[in-house]
Amino acid sequence: MNSIRLVRNSVTVLLVLLGGLFLASSRTLGQEASPPRPSHIHDGDCDELGQIIQPLTALTVPVGQVSGNKDAVVAEAAFTVIPLSLDELLATDHALKVHLSKEQIQIYLACGDIGGTVDANGALIVGMKELDNSGYTGIAYLAPAGDGGTSVSVLIAKVLSGGTPESATEAAQAAAATPAAASEPQLVDVSVTEFTIDMPTTLSAGKVRFNVTNNGAVPHSFVLEGEGISKRLANNVPPGGSAKLNADLKPGAYTVYCPVGEGAHRAKGMEVTLTVT
Repeated sequence: MNSIRLVRNSVTVLLVLLGGLFLASSRTLGQEASPPRPSHIHDGDCDELGQIIQPLTALTVPVGQVSGNKDAVVAEAAFTVIPLSLDELLATDHALKVHLSKEQIQIYLACGDIGGTVDANGALIVGMKELDNSGYTGIAYLAPAGDGGTSVSVLIAKVLSGGTPESATEAAQAAAATPAAASEPQLVDVSVTEFTIDMPTTLSAGKVRFNVTNNGAVPHSFVLEGEGISKRLANNVPPGGSAKLNADLKPGAYTVYCPVGEGAHRAKGMEVTLTVT
């Protein structure tokens, strides 16, 4: 009963918060069908995801008769009670991520780094940012549940046009004051096959996001080493899949290779020297 009450309270809090987070458009919104959205808690953060430590219930759109305000923003939601305590989740870096669908698990919609100030009830509210121009953002609400667990409520919805002229002006001024290059990483496409790595061999120094796509027939991975940096994808990329790796590169020489097969793929030619200027 306590877990049910916590979930109901979570829904109430989230609905109130989402009302202020999403801007309604002038057109009527119906209950649009969508595939269940897989969601997981990972080690690491939204930029550098680690292993999945806890799967969550898939997000869905409520079904049934549409009623109420015609301009209401339709949210997709899921509620899960997990065996991990909030203290355990806050002890090290964790992130909560929502995927497009089970069939397109490599495409991400939104992510939230688990952290912040715990309120008087022992609960934590986490904002979930849009990923890869998905058009979705949201909120996660984590509250203590029975037996040392945590009730995790996740809601996402489309970010819609609208708002006051003042807010639009403020947003435009903020964008003008912040150069895009300062916040947005350079996007670099990488194709891995048997047994080559196809990618640029010269890049400019700064933040880089490698989008690694496996166009081969067997699993591959991606390692970046050099100038004090050693980064690797959290999981091997299956055939047809893709994954992202973020890095802040200093000028110098780097080695990129596939570590699959205990060095066998690398020995067969899956190694590239990257020069950063």
